[in-house]
Amino acid sequence: MNEYLYELAQTSAQIAGSPIRPEWIYCQWAHETGNFTSEDSQYHNLGGLCQTTPNDTPQPDGNEYYMQFASYEDYADYFGKYLTYYAENGIYSSQTIDDYITALKNGGYFGDSLENYLTDCKAILNENFPGVA
Repeated sequence: MNEYLYELAQTSAQIAGSPIRPEWIYCQWAHETGNFTSEDSQYHNLGGLCQTTPNDTPQPDGNEYYMQFASYEDYADYFGKYLTYYAENGIYSSQTIDDYITALKNGGYFGDSLENYLTDCKAILNENFPGVA
């Protein structure tokens, strides 16, 4: 586990509010970045967040562009606030990572299948945070 990025996940979770767990956020970021190795990481974008304003990082499967952040700290602050947009999709009823990822899927956060996204996030959770649901 990357302690620094876990601390940032804790920041995002605190900003988003209960019951969002930093472990879930960390696993989501690890999934989105291929365990923190993707090109988006160089722009401090750990979640594949997109925008419509053109820049030099077009999203390959759409008409949007990956957002760029000045630092991982800026991203963590933004991401914590961003998660509040999924309130209507049930994110604040989450009791497990399954609930959390399902709320994101229901809100259109990712285009991957729920099964694939969730399977990978749960594997990351089990590897890094044994015993956390």
